[in-house]
Amino acid sequence: MTDTLIISEAKLRQFTDLNNNVDTKLLTNAVREGQDIHIQRLLGTVLYEKILSDITADTLTGAYKTLVDDYIQNALIYAAYYEALEYVYIRSRNNGLLSPTGGENSEKVDGTWYDRKRESVKNKFEWYAEKLVNYLIENTNVFPELNENDKLYEQYPDYGSQFRSPIVMRYGVRGYHWKQAEKAGLPITDSRYPQFPPPGWNKNY
Repeated sequence: MTDTLIISEAKLRQFTDLNNNVDTKLLTNAVREGQDIHIQRLLGTVLYEKILSDITADTLTGAYKTLVDDYIQNALIYAAYYEALEYVYIRSRNNGLLSPTGGENSEKVDGTWYDRKRESVKNKFEWYAEKLVNYLIENTNVFPELNENDKLYEQYPDYGSQFRSPIVMRYGVRGYHWKQAEKAGLPITDSRYPQFPPPGWNKNY
């Protein structure tokens, strides 16, 4: 787990409704977990570690700085917020899960409202994560590290099923007419990228 953070706990507070009284240590841990778990999954280990190394050395420039400033940070804010919710609003005690209300006081957690809040934050993370993924896909040649993960302990970029087209079709399936599908408004692609046709696709088919 790294000590280099892509965003500060101050930035996390600035762009969320986390109270200024929340323990800084809790938010720092949430940022670390958010980037290690969620951002590394999208970038892959090699690109992720290169960015951390550049931040540590204060050499983050060019396309890598654009990637961090315009895409990674937005996604990380909500990834960290998602992780922080558990620390901030719930404590494990002998008498169950409690929500602190100030000082030594606490009350039973309302699981329904907690789940709704966390789901809302997760949806925002996934929206920004999809923008990040799209940017990486369109600029694969700019970031060669995306394809340099070759060790068992290095994570290859995983864009996940949540970013894929809801319908996946294979070209050349017998009895299937692509033109009719296109007219019906069905996505005629074998991936999540509508701008790219499936392999072998011919619009005159």
